Amino acid sequence: MNRFLALAFVLCLGVTAAFGASPYFAQGEALFVQNKLLESALADDPTNEKTYLYLGIVYQQLGDTQKAIDTLTKGLTVSTSYKDLLYFNIGNDMFSGKDYKDAADMYSSAITSNGNLADAYLNRANARLALQVLDGALADYTLYLQMRPQDPQRPNIEKVMALIRGVQDAQAKAQAAAAARQQALMNDVLQSLSNAGGDTQNVTVESIKGQNDPVDVDIKD
Repeated sequence: MNRFLALAFVLCLGVTAAFGASPYFAQGEALFVQNKLLESALADDPTNEKTYLYLGIVYQQLGDTQKAIDTLTKGLTVSTSYKDLLYFNIGNDMFSGKDYKDAADMYSSAITSNGNLADAYLNRANARLALQVLDGALADYTLYLQMRPQDPQRPNIEKVMALIRGVQDAQAKAQAAAAARQQALMNDVLQSLSNAGGDTQNVTVESIKGQNDPVDVDIKD
């Protein structure tokens, strides 16, 4: 995640001029870790989505997760170009707080905004793994490796994928065994019912007729 954040920052540096940024923003960009400058930049130009992104990352680095989430969420209200990175970083904050479900939702939103954001697939896979959504995690790991086949983490990711498949196989076998036990129990019950019926009498037409014959009742005058 840190590697991606650093990459996102470098990429953003290359497009500064396109935003017509304020003087405060130029200082905040040059001195990225000084959040006070970025806060001043935001006050000076509250429509600059990059400021929200940078400031949110600063709060992340300072350990103020909730402030980071609040700042990045506000950035979404003005964002036109960096929704994917804003969603992605919100997801990272939620993941760090072990809010895996909402983190997965944020990564999904990032992917919806930018289907080529490989790191969002990886992080969503990790969130889904924590939630025990094994099929989804396996699918995301697979997509990530297709997008980043030379990733240094590939051996570790493949080990995790193998473990997931092992768990899925074990679950399938356990379900099959449970189904077999249920079927055996059902067979035993059916057999017991069949044996119990051995001492019963068949119902014949005559027996039914006899039961249904009218009963003579003396009517007193």
